[in-house]
Amino acid sequence: MTDSTILDDINAADSAITGADLLVSLDRYTTLFSDTDIELQLLDLTPGDNFFDSLEDERHFGATDSDSKSIDTESVASISPRVSEAENIRMKDAIRRSNYRQKRKAEKFDLQLKIQELTSQLTALQMKKEADKAKSGLGSVSMAVWKALADRHLQARLVAEEQQRRLREAIERRSALIKDMGAIVCQRLSQEHSESYVPPRKKSRVESPDMKLYGTFVKELDDAYIRTDSIFSQSEVQMLQTDDSNYGMRAVPKKANYYELAGKKTTPFPFERVRLLIDRVSIVENRTSYEKIDLSDVAGHTSAFKCRFETRLGDAVGCLIQHVLLRYYKEADRVVCICRKFTEGEGVYAGMHADETGWNVIERCANGAGTVIKSIFRYVPMSFSTVASADGKLKKFTDKIISIGEEDCQTCGRKLEALLLDDSLGDACQRRGTIS
Repeated sequence: MTDSTILDDINAADSAITGADLLVSLDRYTTLFSDTDIELQLLDLTPGDNFFDSLEDERHFGATDSDSKSIDTESVASISPRVSEAENIRMKDAIRRSNYRQKRKAEKFDLQLKIQELTSQLTALQMKKEADKAKSGLGSVSMAVWKALADRHLQARLVAEEQQRRLREAIERRSALIKDMGAIVCQRLSQEHSESYVPPRKKSRVESPDMKLYGTFVKELDDAYIRTDSIFSQSEVQMLQTDDSNYGMRAVPKKANYYELAGKKTTPFPFERVRLLIDRVSIVENRTSYEKIDLSDVAGHTSAFKCRFETRLGDAVGCLIQHVLLRYYKEADRVVCICRKFTEGEGVYAGMHADETGWNVIERCANGAGTVIKSIFRYVPMSFSTVASADGKLKKFTDKIISIGEEDCQTCGRKLEALLLDDSLGDACQRRGTIS
């Protein structure tokens, strides 16, 4: 039996055991060993041949019994301190092993507690993750349903707006057809009954709710006419080529709060013919929704109109109501046409307005052949709503107003050319009839 076996049998794990108790426990196993073996173990010796041979040699040299006894007494006396020292070493080793085992047991217990705690946390996190996953899946399904419903409503709205637009166009076409048929019938009746019969025209509004606005514009026309020369001297229209008939945006000072549209158009017809026919050009008669405002109490060549445009901004529909005031100033060598416009936004353009002033000068070309028409329009966008400038709506509103102005300039040029051409053809036919 080895030392480790003996220590395991003894309650060496108890750190409180004393040295005396350890010795008592060790004494129980003394019968298992011989005196010689114990001594050899304490001296870290093994019972070998050399050891016993030395003993035989001593006996061989004639040692007496008394001498042997004295030698044994001295040997035991020398071995006793070594035995006590070995016992102390064994006792310390047993205590160290006991402490080490207790420490390992405590660490094992702590690790088991940590495993249980982490396992419970992992289980809770997994359950929470599954719950969140189920909740998010339910939310995505709900969002998909709402999105599908919103798309359906949007498509239905777009279809309804398209149908409404088509119905309005059909009504306008039927109205124009009825108007033309009525004019034809009235013309035939006038030929049969009376030469003085006049076909019905669109009635002018005698009392318009916007008369104060038109009154303000009338007062501003003369001031705008006085500033005609200074406006053209500041603009780039003077540097345009005489054959340039395009109207477009021009550069303005950085601190200016307006946009400027300018252009120049030349025509080969003489200035005298243009002077006679210029006031017959109208920019609103080709529009589907307009009305003429009665300004009979206003002196001079002044006319007022109210027009309505329908436009679209994305999926939304907006309307533009435009108030137009025109006055012609006929001088000896030129004709000046002052135009004042005020545009109001409705629907998606609610709260947005635009103030516009236009100067048009008709005069002879520098070489004396033909007529030149120079135009300058200045737009001042305004907003009385705090939401008007969101998402760039005010800029889109301004771009729409400017595009309408460009279209009006091109339309006036084409109508003037048509009137001059018809007038020239009429004169030619009349001359031919006179000659024949």
